[in-house]
Amino acid sequence: RLDIYMALFTCLATLLACVSARLAIEGRVERQPIFRRLRGGSEEADAPPPPRVMFVCRANSCRSQMAHGLFNKLTDGSSGASCGFRASELNPHAVAVMAEIGIDISEHTSNAIAEYDPSAFDAIICVCGCAAEVPGEWKVGHFEDWSLDDPPELDPGDRSVYRRVRDELKERIEALAKRLHVAGCGLGLGPLRGGQAAAAGGVRDEVKEYYGKVLQKSADLQTNACCTAVELPQEVKAAIGKVHPEVVSKYYGCGLCVPEALSGLSVLDLGCGSGRDCYVLAQLVGESGSVVGVDMTDEQLSTARQHVAWHADAFGYARPNTDFKQGYIEDLKGIGLGDETFDVVVSNCVVNLSPDKAAVLREAFRVLKAGGEMYFSDVYADRRVPPHLRDDPLLYGECLGGALYWNDFLALAKAAGFADPRLVEDAPITVANPALEEKLCGIRFYSATYRLFKLPGRLEADCEDYGQAVVYKGTLPGRAAAFDLDSHHHIEAGKVFPVCGNTYHMLASTRFRQHFEYVGAHPHEAGKSAHFGIFDGCGKSLPFASASAAGAGGQCC
Repeated sequence: RLDIYMALFTCLATLLACVSARLAIEGRVERQPIFRRLRGGSEEADAPPPPRVMFVCRANSCRSQMAHGLFNKLTDGSSGASCGFRASELNPHAVAVMAEIGIDISEHTSNAIAEYDPSAFDAIICVCGCAAEVPGEWKVGHFEDWSLDDPPELDPGDRSVYRRVRDELKERIEALAKRLHVAGCGLGLGPLRGGQAAAAGGVRDEVKEYYGKVLQKSADLQTNACCTAVELPQEVKAAIGKVHPEVVSKYYGCGLCVPEALSGLSVLDLGCGSGRDCYVLAQLVGESGSVVGVDMTDEQLSTARQHVAWHADAFGYARPNTDFKQGYIEDLKGIGLGDETFDVVVSNCVVNLSPDKAAVLREAFRVLKAGGEMYFSDVYADRRVPPHLRDDPLLYGECLGGALYWNDFLALAKAAGFADPRLVEDAPITVANPALEEKLCGIRFYSATYRLFKLPGRLEADCEDYGQAVVYKGTLPGRAAAFDLDSHHHIEAGKVFPVCGNTYHMLASTRFRQHFEYVGAHPHEAGKSAHFGIFDGCGKSLPFASASAAGAGGQCC
């Protein structure tokens, strides 16, 4: 009988063990994925903690500390951590700008990377672009390299720089949380960048994702909106031939943004991407000139930056004349670009991607020197693009959803200070994608290059006739026979060419001055010039119908 009881007991114990094991397996399955996080309500008793994330930088005093605080705010806990290659003092400006948004990092301590075991973390984020210095064992598993500007290096006392980096960290950390499957991953801090609409951040995130993650090479584009079809001048072809193949393969431009007479100038490229145009321009400005590229996309900037020394060596320069900055083209002041810093601003199929195009034009005007110009290619529409198409992520990434109606662009340019926008060249865009074409409902798009001169107090609203003319000397490199100022001004060498007052200034008050001879008085020298009315052939004429019946009698009013 005892044997029977023992056998029954053994069977019962085995059954209980099987049931227990089954429940444990189901419990583990139920808790997947490991990074699930419930927010906005009660958490399940068995819900796992949020992922442990380590933010790494060189000194653990500013960027990594702000990232640490933001991630802990997002997860309502202490799952974030930070360290540096060395410990340092906590930056007081970083503490202050975090306090502005209700996050207290004043009790954080600065820690060295050697104090931690990398296996204790689910993700490692390098925030300062120093991935090469991170020990190999820290790069196993989920590792990301963010190249964020260092506020103390840009301007140690300017808190606007710290705020910009803080706000960029906010966007990146929210995107990181999505990648780590942290549900409800909004920080709920509202728009942080000077009152800009929250939608701007969403647009930027989508653009970053498209150009940083989806597109890996030019061939991945689904339309030809971001592809150049114009014939390149020989000197530009030769310059492209010296650009690193990886940089060229990630080129997504829609036109040619290489203006004339660049030797020795300072040039800014808005939305430089992988840096192709910057490296072309670097050759044309020469070793005494300089080129700065600005972009917000990590992956594109990483490609551009890793080839800086390679290009300097290929061009035979003693030191690089290129620099790449991470930031937003709507806020160039935020990355330390001062007033009247550049001779020329270029941009290649990027303004349409901005959520605030007016701000881009205002900032370009601000950083240009007097007499400088913004020379850029972009995509334009023959009518205003309706909201449902503007909000389509694919159309936006392909440069169509954000395209400005051409007449709205002219108004924005003039409001920014560019009084007389000049069209250089244009070409129709063929979508060649039936599904996208059907979505667009007949809207026509164009790739166009404009030049906008900063000549405050000199350009008038219309082309006025002061009896002036110019004679081109034929001295611009590669343009001995003629110079095309824009699509309506093909100026042959040696020939007297009548011009309006605005065109006169675009030549006489800019870097083109030495390449022309001038006929007639300066239009703004009082008493020295006659005015003959509107310049004939500039798109506007005398509005009075009676003018066509010259000499005819009429009634008095």
